[in-house]
Amino acid sequence: MYFLGIDGGGTKTTCLVCDEGLNEIFRTVGSSINFYSEGLSTARENMKEMLSVIKNNTGISRFDAVCIGSSALFGRADEKTKADFCEGVFDADKIIMDSDLFIALKATEKKNCAVVIAGTGSMAAGFNADGEIITRGGYGYILGDEGSGYRIALDGIREAVRSLDGTGEYTLLGEKLLSFAGVKTKEELVDAFYSPEKDRKSLAAFSVFVAEAAKEGDKTALDIIRFQAKLLSKTLKALIEEMPPLPHIALFGGLFQHCTLFREFFIEFIKESCSSAAVLAKEPAFGAVIAAREIYDN
Repeated sequence: MYFLGIDGGGTKTTCLVCDEGLNEIFRTVGSSINFYSEGLSTARENMKEMLSVIKNNTGISRFDAVCIGSSALFGRADEKTKADFCEGVFDADKIIMDSDLFIALKATEKKNCAVVIAGTGSMAAGFNADGEIITRGGYGYILGDEGSGYRIALDGIREAVRSLDGTGEYTLLGEKLLSFAGVKTKEELVDAFYSPEKDRKSLAAFSVFVAEAAKEGDKTALDIIRFQAKLLSKTLKALIEEMPPLPHIALFGGLFQHCTLFREFFIEFIKESCSSAAVLAKEPAFGAVIAAREIYDN
């Protein structure tokens, strides 16, 4: 038996093939299958390319069950959405499509749990007392994304410009912004950011520089990290109000995995609201494999 779990994030897609014992057979990483940001045709082609890689390396082209976790979805896909994406792409007995949060929750292998994602974007999800998935956040970079890499980067960029321009307090972020943009003077920043205009994912990469400055003790950077961690903690606390008491909190995304200060601030803010909090031990793609096996068994 072969089960395929897919974690379709905003920037990349991870495919994990396992046997009936959930032992890994093969994995590959490819381009995004978010059909809203990439377009349906491109998303389907990206998926086909990854399936081709799997076949070429393992000889496996047919699966007993497939679970696709997609950043394009808030919940379980309806039959039309599933057909639009999957028809002519997969050879499988059973297929489900759900949100990337669904597969992250599955990866915790716990019932009373919540997952908080802090990557380029942010949101939280958990199981309520009836076992239904509930969410908070996830409204995107215009309407929300508190505690995300994008929000931290944008705050950092603006404080850096203010520092360079003498209209704000001095911060290491000024020099780091010049380095990030590949320019020597503040006057060159306009062209660097607007000609052509940097997209959201490119801007979010500056969050790494904010984290570096915070680690070096820069007060402005520390304040940004702390403030965004606090905002994200409020998102989680709003979710926990609808959950059974003291859930386990699984943390996922680049900020939690690579920015120790952000993770520590966040855990401190939520410690009285949960039983435990730790970085998600198993990847969401593995949660998708678990879900694939479950639908095959049922």
